[in-house]
Amino acid sequence: MLILTPTNFSAAMPTSTSVLDWALSSNGRVVSDHGGCALSLLPADDDVVLMLPPRLVSWHRVALPKVASARVKAALDGMLEDRLLNDPAELHMALEPGSRPGQTLWVAACNKAWLQAWLQALEAAGRPATRIVPALWPTSAGGSEYGETVHWAHDEGNRVWLSTASPLGVRSIPLRENGSSTYGATSRFGTDSRFGPDSSFGPASTFGDSSFGSLGSSTGRGPEYTLTAASDPATTSWFADPSIIGLAEQVCNQRFDLMPTADWLLRCAQSDWNLAQFDLRLSSGARRTQRMRQGWRHFASAAPWKPARWALAALVLTVLGGVNAMAWKERSALQAKQQAIRQTLQSTFPEVGLVLDAPVQMQRELTRLQQASGTLSAQDLEGMLAFIATTEPGASLSSIDFLSGEARLGIGGLPEDRLMALQQAMASRGWQVSSDSGMLNVQAKAP
Repeated sequence: MLILTPTNFSAAMPTSTSVLDWALSSNGRVVSDHGGCALSLLPADDDVVLMLPPRLVSWHRVALPKVASARVKAALDGMLEDRLLNDPAELHMALEPGSRPGQTLWVAACNKAWLQAWLQALEAAGRPATRIVPALWPTSAGGSEYGETVHWAHDEGNRVWLSTASPLGVRSIPLRENGSSTYGATSRFGTDSRFGPDSSFGPASTFGDSSFGSLGSSTGRGPEYTLTAASDPATTSWFADPSIIGLAEQVCNQRFDLMPTADWLLRCAQSDWNLAQFDLRLSSGARRTQRMRQGWRHFASAAPWKPARWALAALVLTVLGGVNAMAWKERSALQAKQQAIRQTLQSTFPEVGLVLDAPVQMQRELTRLQQASGTLSAQDLEGMLAFIATTEPGASLSSIDFLSGEARLGIGGLPEDRLMALQQAMASRGWQVSSDSGMLNVQAKAP
């Protein structure tokens, strides 16, 4: 799995030299490699996940009426028209995972032209995206009215941002710009939840100010501000990129856990979100393959499936053990039968010293005894002629050529169908029979 995100998504449109942060994972659970490079230098992978930064996506809570699947997008456009700064036709929208018409759900919206440009650039670079995920999403998605609050301090372009996801939505506030100034009490949450410096996709979702406390100034060190958390510590997580964790802790007056960009990318890819919907939807075959790949990765590495994995391994070992036991039993029975045949051969014909193929050697010894006693066998001409005379009394022989169990007989007086019936009768008795220009070639099967 290759997860990537633009390093600076405020650029107008992507080019072959646009830089992306990326993380590579072989099992979808642990980062095996990461870095940042231009589009043309990205590592290859069959499962490419594009992550959209928090400020690229706006979130809206709507009660979607029960409409046909083909009319869902039109219904969303009508419901969100008054909430968006842009024309709904210019936006790409996506519903939360597992949602259905008739429910209250979250809708993600972002600039369609910009997103399509990135998808086309990735496809041109030979890295087509198989999935689109948000960097943060409302934690009440999935039908729950309650959820945890997640704060993420990260560097985007030349700014440091604190993005927050809670049951009330997602928003971002700047903590620092151009490495010098720090945003304080004059910064209103959600005002920078826009796409780029010039175009916006609408106001941020309604988000209660109780998620953060007051902004107060510290003394003696210039215009710095402290952001105090007022949320429940048991349901609140604070993450920060290692390069800015000091600044985040100083401004927010809160301890942050280290979360490198690569680990955050992997965290986003592990979610159930996929913004590739409606006109950006992947083909049914690609979605099916994607679901199978995600399901297998989840089963192979997720902790809740560990007992099932152990049970499956135990079942496989049990089956393999049973199959091997049955194979050993059958092999032992076969060896016992072969030993009995060898003993029968050596007890019946003591002059046979070395046993290589007991059935063949026994047939040869029996034939030799028949010849010595004058008894007719399938190898003798008399036996062939007697069978032909009994089966087809009207057959006449014009020539006979016999040598070492092989006979070439000229047969006349038989129509083609009766000659064919004679061949089949002789073949059923063990002779190898063929006809050629009125001649019947008969050969006894080798013992």
